[in-house]
Amino acid sequence: MEAGRRLADRYEIGEVVAKGGMGVVWLGRDLRLGRPVAIKLVSGEALADPTVVARFDREASTVARLNHPNIVAVYDVGTDGADSFLVMEFVDGSSIAAAIGDGPLPVDETVDIAAQACAGLAAAHAAGVVHRDVKPANLIRTPDGVVKVCDFGIARLQDAVGQASLTGTAIALGSTSYMSPEQVSGNAVDARADLYGLGCTIHAMLTGRPPFVGDSPLAVVHQHVTQPPPDVRAVRPDVPAPLATLVGELLAKSPDDRPASAASVATRLAAMRAAATVPEAPPPGSGPPGNGHRRWLWGLAAGGCAALAAIIVTSFLVTGDEVPTAVSTPSAPTSPAVTASAVPATAPAARPSRTTQAPVTPTPTPSAAASSSPPPAPREPIAGLRLSIRTQVAAGHLAEAAAPDLNKRVDDIAKRLREGNDRDAAKKIKELRTKLADLHREGRLTQPGYDALVDDVDRVAALVPSMPPAPPKP
Repeated sequence: MEAGRRLADRYEIGEVVAKGGMGVVWLGRDLRLGRPVAIKLVSGEALADPTVVARFDREASTVARLNHPNIVAVYDVGTDGADSFLVMEFVDGSSIAAAIGDGPLPVDETVDIAAQACAGLAAAHAAGVVHRDVKPANLIRTPDGVVKVCDFGIARLQDAVGQASLTGTAIALGSTSYMSPEQVSGNAVDARADLYGLGCTIHAMLTGRPPFVGDSPLAVVHQHVTQPPPDVRAVRPDVPAPLATLVGELLAKSPDDRPASAASVATRLAAMRAAATVPEAPPPGSGPPGNGHRRWLWGLAAGGCAALAAIIVTSFLVTGDEVPTAVSTPSAPTSPAVTASAVPATAPAARPSRTTQAPVTPTPTPSAAASSSPPPAPREPIAGLRLSIRTQVAAGHLAEAAAPDLNKRVDDIAKRLREGNDRDAAKKIKELRTKLADLHREGRLTQPGYDALVDDVDRVAALVPSMPPAPPKP
């Protein structure tokens, strides 16, 4: 395979960005639609192993069934000569593993990432797909704060009839640091294995490392099966009790003791985020995360798209063991007085320092926080609007079927803002307002949900200087 070659007379191969046991990932271009794509190839000696080919075909059919804003999309699958290929969405962003490499994440940021990952997993589970390799490297976050679950390469269709096991031993595939006890033991796996992986991932985001570490894969998997999970608040005293409790439930040894579904976990996370108290944004021109500063960051992120590609697409291929050894982790969280209530939800570039925090007082429980005053909006308007859509669905104020279209409209607005195209951004915001009014009139969006979403749209509109005033609410 060489750069410049065309697959199926449509996809032009670019540069290699990642290699792994499942094949090679290339940057490519869809010549018909004129868009960048990620192309995963299985060729050469790997094709001599029917197990590898079967696994590749299964990945294609599995992921192609999924259509959700929090899941990396599969566009096409096919063969060209002796090569099998999978064409995927090219995601401009970086992995959560890379973010953790800079140190533990703020609590609010962790909750938002986990809630988005839950939304993607819930959609996969509803389609009968279990990911089986949920970990930070398989969560990609775009500059706009959208989290996407990627690499369903070892996913299993839950109810597939007559499907032979292709994984061999439990340790052969997946990352031992994030594997559920039932995977380690070779027992039946269902959607609750993904929740265990999510629990390990949340623990890693909050503390800088997964719950169990060791000198070898065997040492790590032994702890998954035999050792109780560590209390996350022993390392991060600022973690709210409800979040610490949820992590403990996700890390339960028995699947029966974990939450029932990813959707239920997403609802709990949305409630935690809504209960947090976030300070209002500073006025424009006063510094991050003001409008001009954010525009500059988005432009930088877009300009660095090619440089980020290797980090992004590598996660599609990582299936080997990732065994962290014990690392030096701060015994308390980062910058002074940073709590769950004092950080933006999803603005990576504006994150506070995460390696020198002083001890802080734990955040009050949601009930206490909620009883004092209504929570103001997140300081990052686009991320706040995305979260508000999920919150309204979870609260029963918005019809779930309407959420994908609203998320797509927010994506369109974010793209225009990132490009500095205020005119088109204003047009898309106006269309979103009209859509919300239509949903309200049709009875698919309650009055409280409509009011909340319109308020969040108004905050996004404030990013566009030429945006006309919002019409009065009905």
